[in-house]
Amino acid sequence: MACFGAVLALQPLAAQETKPEASQAPAVAQAAPAPASAQEDQASPAATQPAETKSGSERFLKINWTNTIKYSGAFRLTGQNDKLINNLVVIDPAGDTINADSNQDDGDRAFNKGHMITDRGDILSEIDLTYGNVGLHASGAAWGDAAYLGSSQNNSPETWNAYSVPNNKWPQGTRDLMLGHAELLDAFAFGKFNIGKSTLSVRGGQYALQWGESLFFGSNGIAGGMAPTDLIKLLGVPSSQFKEIILPEPQVSMQYQVTPDFAIGAFYKLGWQRTRFPPVGSYLSFTDILGQGAERLVVGGPVNIGPTQTCYEPNAVCTGPLAFWHSADREPKKWGQFGVQAKFRLPGGWDAGVYGLQYNERAGQLYMQPLGGTQTEAQFLAGQIGNFYWAFPENIKAIAVSATKSRGSFNWAGELGAHFNQDLVSDGGTDLSVATSLAPPQFQVPKPDANAHPLYAVGKTIHGQVSWIASLGKTAISKEASWAGEIAWNMLESVDKNPMSVTDTEGNTYAALDPNTRKHAVGIRTTYAPTYRQVFSGADITWTVGGAYFPMSRSSVVNGFGPNKGGDYSAGIDVAYLYNWHFGATLTGYYGKAAGFLDANNHYNMMQDFADRYNLSFNIRRTIGFNYKQHAK
Repeated sequence: MACFGAVLALQPLAAQETKPEASQAPAVAQAAPAPASAQEDQASPAATQPAETKSGSERFLKINWTNTIKYSGAFRLTGQNDKLINNLVVIDPAGDTINADSNQDDGDRAFNKGHMITDRGDILSEIDLTYGNVGLHASGAAWGDAAYLGSSQNNSPETWNAYSVPNNKWPQGTRDLMLGHAELLDAFAFGKFNIGKSTLSVRGGQYALQWGESLFFGSNGIAGGMAPTDLIKLLGVPSSQFKEIILPEPQVSMQYQVTPDFAIGAFYKLGWQRTRFPPVGSYLSFTDILGQGAERLVVGGPVNIGPTQTCYEPNAVCTGPLAFWHSADREPKKWGQFGVQAKFRLPGGWDAGVYGLQYNERAGQLYMQPLGGTQTEAQFLAGQIGNFYWAFPENIKAIAVSATKSRGSFNWAGELGAHFNQDLVSDGGTDLSVATSLAPPQFQVPKPDANAHPLYAVGKTIHGQVSWIASLGKTAISKEASWAGEIAWNMLESVDKNPMSVTDTEGNTYAALDPNTRKHAVGIRTTYAPTYRQVFSGADITWTVGGAYFPMSRSSVVNGFGPNKGGDYSAGIDVAYLYNWHFGATLTGYYGKAAGFLDANNHYNMMQDFADRYNLSFNIRRTIGFNYKQHAK
């Protein structure tokens, strides 16, 4: 699964449908810029609970409009780590060098220690309109971040990846998303209808949908195939639950409650959206070739075409750095994505589920396309030796079973699944279709197909996870607290197709699979949050501490699963005053061996590429609303 990222379903006999909420995790301040796309594990109450009726001829018209206004700020606490930005490699006999991290350092260099990395205002507006058992829901968000208004602190033109702006400016794509942006989130209609003693619920439009029992590691579960994710939010608030980071997509879905103990559900996608990566040069970006603002993949230093010995002498005449330039990505078809589920209530208090999906990947695979003999003089002078683009695999199949049970103050949940035709964590593929286009027909290479003839490894995978949510009573620390956690595991079952092969450091041979990966991977994440009621008049205070550890993270299956033998931690406070005002602050840190996203051979390091991104954030938010209810016959 080429997903980058990290899931809670405590909905007996019901599909878990979600909607965007204000961009913060519960009780934890937003630690860095992120679009307003956090999720709740249910739709708006108006969307799931039709207006009550006194008789068959009586209905209520309800209108609920809420607006959340938020300000967020954050500061960088640590300076740049030389291991992440200054690994130099000699690339030719003349002594020219290239920074091995030139394709992953722009975000790290953009903000120095003590500088403000977030200076942002958000507004989230939501409206629900219901009449009887039918209704509409819509939401939208807008934000602006003054941290991206002026110049960045990047002082390394030699390792700067953009060609459209100088190294102390952000590319236009980055500014479009971070400096100011507005978007429609949810927009759907819903209805609930009685059919004899059964109930049919339907929904159509744009919204987020999550099945299964994932809590934090949704990309490892069946939920990972159901929605794109907002990695800006996930990286900014590492302990976010998966329901908070999924993004809406156009789709239709239904749930048929056949009996109180049995329900079936289905969905069909009407569109496709890609995963949202931190744009290039933003504080949380970990690579300079992914996300908005990605322009070049640098592979070498400039070529000397002047009278000097090297490009670093006075009066040198040189090309631009040798690089692949970003061309149009190969997005998948927008149809053919669907899923079915069945939910059962079993003896002994167990709720079980069975799921099946077909979906298209939302995080792509890297393809590099050399120009060969088609390179023009202008491209040569610019240093452009080829193009790179992202190809998105299609028709991945997934099946899973789940179970959940509450006992005392704990709810336990688990999920086990398998994926077929799954794209794996692979090195970039080389598309020779342009480089050979001038050769005789028998030597020409057609453009690779992302499915029948991929340039990445494809195989079968197995996934499992166990999670818990507990409401704890009085302890020595507090009178009440919540504790949640999840352990996730994935395994590569087989590599089924790819034309290339590589050998890893253990002597195992795989098709195009990144040689730094391993067969098994394990990750653990937990949060603990004690709450203190009425600390002073009208104020409740919640402290939240969270963290993750990845004892085995070199996953062949989920890219970006976590840093091997490392992780992250956070500690935050949220003060709720009169329910509508919230004040929060969070400290976020990272641990593990420091290494960039890619090594010098462009294999995934799978180490801690955020080792120097410690930050302190704070926020204040206010919710105001309007409610209207009209009784009619």
